[in-house]
Order: sequence, then C-alpha cells, then structure tokens
Amino acid sequence: MRKWIMFFTAIVFIVGCTSQNKEKTFVTTVEYVVDGDTVKIKKDGEIVTVRLLNIDTPETYREKQAYGEEAKQFAKDVLLHKKVTVELSAKEQPYDRYGRLLAYIWLEDGTLYQEKIVQEGFARVAYVFEPDTKYAKKLYKVQEKAKKAKKRIWSVDGYVTEEGFNMSVWLNKAS
Repeated sequence: MRKWIMFFTAIVFIVGCTSQNKEKTFVTTVEYVVDGDTVKIKKDGEIVTVRLLNIDTPETYREKQAYGEEAKQFAKDVLLHKKVTVELSAKEQPYDRYGRLLAYIWLEDGTLYQEKIVQEGFARVAYVFEPDTKYAKKLYKVQEKAKKAKKRIWSVDGYVTEEGFNMSVWLNKAS
C-alpha cells in the first residue's frame, strides 16, 4: 500500500510540474503587429496583446520616432501570421500595468525574436528587470555589435538614450 501511495504522489508531482511548464510556454500565431515590440496573439481562443520583454523600439503612434515604422515593418515581416512559441514572463502574474502579457517570442527556427530585432538595429535592450533577465547577456552582446556597426537606431549619435529615443537629435541634424 505504501508503495502505491508513493507511486501516485510521484505521478501527481510530475504532472503538476509538467502543466506548470506548459503554462509558461505555448505555440500560437501572431495575429497582428502593433509595433516592433508589441504584437497580438491568440491565447485560449482570445486575442491578447503581448509586450515583448527586454526590448524597446521607436514609437509609431503618439510621437512618431525615427525607425519606428521600419521596426514595425520588420516585426510584420518576421512575425505576422507566423507560428511562434511564446515564453511568458517568469513573474507570478505575467502582465504589465496596461494588462499586456509579458513574453519572449521564439521563431520556428529557434531564434529569439528579441535577439533578431536588436541585431538588426531596430530595438534597444531595455526594461530588463528580475526575474526576466535570462536572455539579457545575449541581448546586450548583440546590441553591442549593432551599436559598433551603427545599424539603424545607432546611426545617429545621441538618438538612443537610457530613457528611450531622442528625436531632437534628428531635428538638429536636419537644421
């Protein structure tokens, strides 16, 4: 009898661990691209907005920023209507204050989307907070290469700042 109790306890434990991992990652399709760092996916039959962890791209709405539209188009080219694996934030509640799901997105070829957009010079590494830091070193390394190559957002000195993107350097450049 004791062996059976231990056996069933082990099974319950294994199933519990497996279901927790399944909740943290799932495969879906990107339904809509809001901009370079925000997309909409289908989750549990609903359309859900996802804010991509650890990156920031120039704005395309309130204040149009340089390379914002290009970052959005890059996201469309890479993600729109594609099957992806979503890896949710390690936080207990994986949502930001705006109700967006916080996640990493993996492409079918195993590439982290955040790495790809940073590598192309359309995004900066930003908003890296515990517990969502597992890919930070990789992202910073790729960002350094894009910076040295002066790719896109890195092509104008002073445009990328710790707070975001400084459009005044573009206005001064045009004058």
